[in-house]
Amino acid sequence: MREITLEEQEKIFKKLRIYIGDNIEHVLKNKKLLLNNMRVFICSETLLKACSQIGRKQLVSAGIILGKFTKTDNFKITITGVEYLSKHGLHKVILADNGEMNFLYGNNALKSHVHKVSENILINEGVFVYNKNQLLLGFGLMAINQNSYQKARTGDIVVLNQADNGEYIRNETSLS
Repeated sequence: MREITLEEQEKIFKKLRIYIGDNIEHVLKNKKLLLNNMRVFICSETLLKACSQIGRKQLVSAGIILGKFTKTDNFKITITGVEYLSKHGLHKVILADNGEMNFLYGNNALKSHVHKVSENILINEGVFVYNKNQLLLGFGLMAINQNSYQKARTGDIVVLNQADNGEYIRNETSLS
């Protein structure tokens, strides 16, 4: 496990800005970003000091998995870090009961599935997806802007699913 490089940090921050904007300073306050096996961990400095007694090769995990680098060296936020990031999120979409299971199965959210949308969301902006009980289901990208949303038909895609809580079951072995 090692600290991330500046190049890796730029890729991570670029992706985080989509979902949390300039709240990155709040998210990383007293935290370090670490890399192990292409996975990026967010770890408190206190935990990092405690882990310093463990050898680098023996340390498998520390903190929360924020995301991972793909084989093409792009950063991808994983579902394991979404709960942590959602506290600082800029936009949210609340799904109706009929869209909740559909989203958890990895499908995109259609207009007929959406109960409520934050105001002033632009196309390709990151959103955190909740159910009516404010339970975090996952996150995605807005497929249409606010004006198009009001004119959209019920079958039009509104949120492109990036990751959802159903991933814990579908990809159980690869998340750990």
